[in-house]
Amino acid sequence: MAENNPEREDAIHQISVLAQALYDALESQNSEQIMAAQQNLSAAAEVLWANVQSRTDVTPREKGVLRLLADDAIKELPEKIKDPANYARIQRDLRLLKSSLVLL
Repeated sequence: MAENNPEREDAIHQISVLAQALYDALESQNSEQIMAAQQNLSAAAEVLWANVQSRTDVTPREKGVLRLLADDAIKELPEKIKDPANYARIQRDLRLLKSSLVLL
């Protein structure tokens, strides 16, 4: 990140942990765990996006990555997760997400 911001770094770390939890839940095929993990990830992404969207200390590149994360986690993921046929794609997207978070 452009400036060392422990609060933001913690939030991004939390997103990474929640993404891994969802990945693991998808592996388990336990629908209750999957839904809980998805809801936790979506909620954390929404909070993170709300905290950074109007800030001036976040670079445009960082905002772009975070906006994509938020759009997917808040709008698309809750719909995609309903169909088990999407689980493999969601897991791939989660791996990509974790790789993208390293850029921040």
